[in-house]
Parts: sequence; structure tokens; C-alpha cells
Amino acid sequence: MDALRNDRRPLVVITGGLGRVATVLRPHLRAQYRLRLVDRAIQVGSIPAQHDVEVLHADIGDPDTAYQAFDGADAILHLAANSSPWQSWDSVYAANVRSAQVVVEAAAAHGVPKIVLASSIHAMGEYNRPAYWPVSPRLDPRPCCPYGLGKVVVEALARSHADRTGASVTCLRLGLTGWPLTERRYLGQWLSDGDAGRLVLAALQAREPYGVHFGVSANTRNHWDITSARTELGYRPQDDSEQLADATGPSSGPVCRLFDESQTPEEGEK
Repeated sequence: MDALRNDRRPLVVITGGLGRVATVLRPHLRAQYRLRLVDRAIQVGSIPAQHDVEVLHADIGDPDTAYQAFDGADAILHLAANSSPWQSWDSVYAANVRSAQVVVEAAAAHGVPKIVLASSIHAMGEYNRPAYWPVSPRLDPRPCCPYGLGKVVVEALARSHADRTGASVTCLRLGLTGWPLTERRYLGQWLSDGDAGRLVLAALQAREPYGVHFGVSANTRNHWDITSARTELGYRPQDDSEQLADATGPSSGPVCRLFDESQTPEEGEK
């Protein structure tokens, strides 16, 4: 790790650093940052063999681990979470809310000046109806499931952290990220791999005191308003899900209340 120690680029610690979203983001971030990846689920062959990437096999929900992981960090990208919309509130609290609390407390102890936190459109899922499109991030939260409710609580923790410490905190309510776009109902919330990188780089460089923004591409089916991400972060999306629309198919089944059960997915996507 001598090369990593001698590299003077800013250090970004990524929780959930070997997960689906982090795997999409790492190639974009490595151009500007040193990376320290923290993940408890390391499988054989999953660790990147790169001189400027450090890997810590640990549970970020453990306070001692989090304190160790954030030593020397210039920024934290908090991605670690259980993203299932079907989990119970007890599971959401244990896996997502409690770990986020540990993260902000350890960040405060080290005086880390920037946190980018992965929230979700599930925090606003009850607005995913034609009457509200494009949904404004300034509306009051209306989660569609326990997972979304957990993200609302995490956003509140993040805001409290920003107020208490003066750190810059950006919450990104991500849409469909790192998954293949196979169903029509996701066309309005798709975030391409390239735009995901552009969004997170913009968020890491922003110095807003606290902000919450939707994270989707420049989709023709404009369901989630990304105006604030454009104007306040400098996000410049380049991709549009409409280019992939012909290859998508019908829905595979219910997904909490993110999609209105009183209408068919096709009706909701027109």
C-alpha cells in the first residue's frame, strides 16, 4: 500500500464498497480519488487488484470499525444497506438506520468534511403517480415501504449531522441503478452507469450545507425532477432510457407501493 500512501489525491471511503452500486461507480471515481472500500461480504475474486484501491473487510455498523475506516478520509460515500423493499421495519432499522447513525458519528469524530449518502426514490414512492410527475424533491417525504421509511430517517440523521458539525452532506435518491433495464415501468426512474458516475462525482465536489436530490438519467419519461441536481450540484446527465424502451417488457410482479396497484404498469408509464 506504499503507492496508496504516497498518492496525494483526496481519499474517499466507500461503505458497501464491493456492492452493486459501488461496482458501477468505482471506475468513475478512481480518476480523481484514492478509494478505500469497506464491505463485510467479500467473496473470492471480488477484490479489485488495483494499486490505488484499499479494501477493508469489516462491518461498517460496528462503531470501532467505522472509526478505523474513516481515518484520513476526505469524503465518505455511504452505500451500505439492505435495499430490499420487502423487508420488515426491524430489518430496515438494524441494517440501514443503525449503520447510518454509526457512519455519521464516526464521520463527526474524524471531522470528515463531506458525506454523500445513497437514499432512494422509495423515500418518495407514494408520489410515483402520473398526477405528480415529475416529482419534486422538495415535497414532504411519502415512503412506499419500510425500506423507503428507513431512507427518510437516514436523511434526517444526515441533516442533523450537517447542522451539528458543519459538514457538507448530500443525499441522492437513486432510481434504478446497476440493474439491467428489462421492464417498462422502470423507464421513468433509470440511472445509467455513466450518469451514476457523473452524479456522484458532482455530489462529492459540491459544498452545499445539506441537500437532497433525485438521481436518475435525463429520461424522456420525466417522472423524477432532477432540476436541483443540475443546478445545485452541476449534474449533467447524458443518457435517456427511451433509447432502450423497445427492449423492455411487462412487469415481473409487485414492488411495494412504488407502483400504484390501482393501475397497470403500462398505464402508469404512458
